[in-house]
Amino acid sequence: MESSDIQAVQSVVTGILHAIDLRRWTALSSLFTSEVTTDYTSLFGGEVQRQGRDQLIGGWRQMLSPLDATQHLLGPVVVTGDAARAVAECHVRGYHIWEKGQGGREWMVAGHYVFELQLIDGRWRVSKLTLRTLYQSGNRDLLHQASQ
Repeated sequence: MESSDIQAVQSVVTGILHAIDLRRWTALSSLFTSEVTTDYTSLFGGEVQRQGRDQLIGGWRQMLSPLDATQHLLGPVVVTGDAARAVAECHVRGYHIWEKGQGGREWMVAGHYVFELQLIDGRWRVSKLTLRTLYQSGNRDLLHQASQ
């Protein structure tokens, strides 16, 4: 991979988390392929999901909008791949804040993200993301409480 591709992939990965934290939901669409595979089984259990990008973004919006704030801090984004496909990996700490949380106002998830990307029409887009949860702290029921 050329350094310009590595930087472009890194920008997509950080752009996703920045858009989520800043609630820029419409900005997310251009960062994903039309169908996206997500694996949050290490955090929530269940099954790996394949869904349209609008459904994915809509789900994130519904789940996170009631919160007062989120902040996702990424470690260095390490990129490997070729001219058409890339894998970007990084550590993440996701802070979720809801002031009305019973049992604590904060839930923090520490993990490792693996993003798979494809080059489509000259732009890198995420086709799959996997979170490998390392540990959690705080109010693990925060998302559920905020959605009620």
